[in-house]
Amino acid sequence: MNKEKVLAKARQENKGTDEREQQVLVKAGQIAFSVGGVACMLFALFNSILEMVDHGGTRFDPKLNTLLWAIYLSMLGSLFLYKYIKLKKKHELFLAIAHLTVSLAGLVWTMLKMIGVL
Repeated sequence: MNKEKVLAKARQENKGTDEREQQVLVKAGQIAFSVGGVACMLFALFNSILEMVDHGGTRFDPKLNTLLWAIYLSMLGSLFLYKYIKLKKKHELFLAIAHLTVSLAGLVWTMLKMIGVL
């Protein structure tokens, strides 16, 4: 491909988008993931405290905690999978598989607990 074709293709791909807007969107996504992680930690901590208070410190049932982390890890896993598809970096694929596997295990475990199998 010559220089003109490459430039024309790049212009076509970026048509209707603003570079500043793209940078803001990337930063917003980073902040959203960070806030999501902190929210999962706070909800998990709050749930753990309530469970222990409700049962005199003798019972701990982490269903909600597991479900929160499964959802958060599935978000991270999909992010790494998308990065692998676009960048073709093997470590991104490894991270995607690891996050999605743990997420799936957490979801299955939570569902089995909810229906009373575990």
